[in-house]
Amino acid sequence: MLALLSNFASYQSYLSSVVRFSSWCSNNFLHLNVSKTKEMCIDFRRNSTVISPIVINGEPVEHVYSFKYLGVILDETLSFTEHVTAVQKKSQQRLHFLRNYELSTLIHYFFHAFAVA
Repeated sequence: MLALLSNFASYQSYLSSVVRFSSWCSNNFLHLNVSKTKEMCIDFRRNSTVISPIVINGEPVEHVYSFKYLGVILDETLSFTEHVTAVQKKSQQRLHFLRNYELSTLIHYFFHAFAVA
């Protein structure tokens, strides 16, 4: 669920949307797994406000500062540094694997051309 919270009224509307979604899930025999549900707030203001955690079915939703969505690690500042670090670490591990088997330099070139770039 995505919401733009510009004032208290929009926050109240967001909370009511969460309640409506939760009740819709239970009315349609869908179990909402709150332990796997995450909440992340992206706030570019200098003085960010603390938002109380959302409660679904009596369980609080975990607030996270980053999470992986469709293979991309999103963080609350939208800087993508955590994603770039993870991709770099993964490519270094694969490059180390290629070096162990002493493959040709052509394979190393293709690895860098397609995996890293």
